[in-house]
Amino acid sequence: MWIKTLATLTASILIVALPAHAASLEDVKSRGTLSVSLYKDFPPYSYVQDGKQQGIDVELAKALADKLGVESDIRMVGADENVEDDLRNNVWKGHYLGGGVTDVMLHMPYDREFSQRVDQVSFIAPYQLEKVAFAFDTAKVGAQPTLANFMSAPIGVEIDTLSDFYLLQAMQGGISKNLRHFENLTKAAEALKAGEIAGIMGPRGELEGILATRPANIQIQSLVTPGLARGSWAMGLAVKASDEGGLDKALDGAMAELVRDGTVKKIFEQHKVTYQPPAEAPDVANSSK
Repeated sequence: MWIKTLATLTASILIVALPAHAASLEDVKSRGTLSVSLYKDFPPYSYVQDGKQQGIDVELAKALADKLGVESDIRMVGADENVEDDLRNNVWKGHYLGGGVTDVMLHMPYDREFSQRVDQVSFIAPYQLEKVAFAFDTAKVGAQPTLANFMSAPIGVEIDTLSDFYLLQAMQGGISKNLRHFENLTKAAEALKAGEIAGIMGPRGELEGILATRPANIQIQSLVTPGLARGSWAMGLAVKASDEGGLDKALDGAMAELVRDGTVKKIFEQHKVTYQPPAEAPDVANSSK
């Protein structure tokens, strides 16, 4: 999701509608629930399977709520045109069709440049460092491929993402003729396993989660990406700005504890996703305890 906004930088309705003002920690405790927005159809982070909400961010949301002494109330939301729209719809204003906002949204960019553009929101509590990686078929491109392999072998990307824009221009445009576009990485992974393409470029966490069960000939690793200005980014939480009620500090402190005590790492590993801690860890000193 955020990777789509990176590209632009470089080239369930709630039963009760929540108010658009920033919730305070007291509001959350009085209500007994922490309301959370998560992307739907976004494995391995947040999705519904067999009628049950599942994924890394689902478990993180529950762990955060538990730290605050309340229950989690998770709202699965669709992605809009860009992350700014998602934040407007779910964090600081609400969608024009209604539904209200939630207290916090996970899997949001912890990025100084982006935060300056979206000043209605506070970005806090980085918990993961995501990186670009490649999934590839060793039977088609070998066990140690380079970008040059994809000048003659088809490679898939999620359309309108950082990976898409990069591969269109990489190797002086020599890969573009072999670039295959997919609606999402799940469909790209299906094509890879079916032998229709030789590789995929995308966020490592998504690739590992989607391809957790894969044949031995499909491997995931980083490749040298010359000219790629940015290959990693931190993910965190987003809350409505001007929160003077202590919720931002409480969430920052709660996530800091979850990173520090290994809970976040354990959740990632349970979903067979490599965990890399954020480039800038949450500050335990910000906790409201």
